[in-house]
Amino acid sequence: MAMTGATLPRPLTLALPGLSLLRRPARFVWDIAVVMVVMGLYFVARGQAPIPHDQAVALSLRLVQFERALNIFQEPAIQSISIRHYWVQEVANFTYAYLHFPVMALVGVWLWWRGRERFVFMRNVMFISMVIGVVFYYLLPAAPPRLLALHGHDLGFVDTVFGGNTAVQYHHPSLITNEYAAIPSFHFGWILMTAIAVWANTRNRALRGASALLVVLMSWAIVASANHFFIDMALGGVVIGISWRAAARLTRGGPAPAPRCLPRGNCTHRRASPGRVSDHRAPRRVDRVSCAFRAVERG
Repeated sequence: MAMTGATLPRPLTLALPGLSLLRRPARFVWDIAVVMVVMGLYFVARGQAPIPHDQAVALSLRLVQFERALNIFQEPAIQSISIRHYWVQEVANFTYAYLHFPVMALVGVWLWWRGRERFVFMRNVMFISMVIGVVFYYLLPAAPPRLLALHGHDLGFVDTVFGGNTAVQYHHPSLITNEYAAIPSFHFGWILMTAIAVWANTRNRALRGASALLVVLMSWAIVASANHFFIDMALGGVVIGISWRAAARLTRGGPAPAPRCLPRGNCTHRRASPGRVSDHRAPRRVDRVSCAFRAVERG
């Protein structure tokens, strides 16, 4: 006898979270490749910016006057103290030349495996800052302190990185070289960005302390090697702040911490606003198996 009004059972489907895990390495490689390509384009654009030397030097001299008016022009004194001992000079040179991009890469990988959305948010911050930086390089070229003496303005700065009296090798191909792109300082800005990323994505005191210490170390190395003025560094921080706000508008909700599984099948998934880890959202009820797999996927 035919049954009327009966609902046929739905076919059984089996979700395999492991497939998602297998796709993660490919997505990771893709995301890193995108960053590398964009960074390459950024450095080419930076290196090909026109360099009106007189204009760049004049702008740097105005920055010196501005710092003197604020009584903060202490860079020559800081460098003089820092290079009294050769090994201290080399620590500054090594920090400036070799810790910048490796630290950014390490934090980027750490963010990706904690949650891709975290990585994407910080990537967007960096991309936006690159655009702003290129605008500065083309419109407001500025000479670093170490080059002022070459243009007849000896303010007491010594070129410790490129001057020859160092074991550090920090030369670049001419295609991407622009020694008059001192504003803004991304050696400071991007290290500050990575430190903020660490603070926004973990409560581990050791990691937070290390990131803060690195900002201090890089700030000192920048001044001790005569590569930027305080104003250059401050502008780098301002650019990162602007880029962060812009990325927050582009990335709705910002980076999110991993789900937290509770008894009786409750899984709370709190999406944090950019720079915050305690922005609460309404919890979602899911089964414990899905919650566990989601936690594994997010690392």
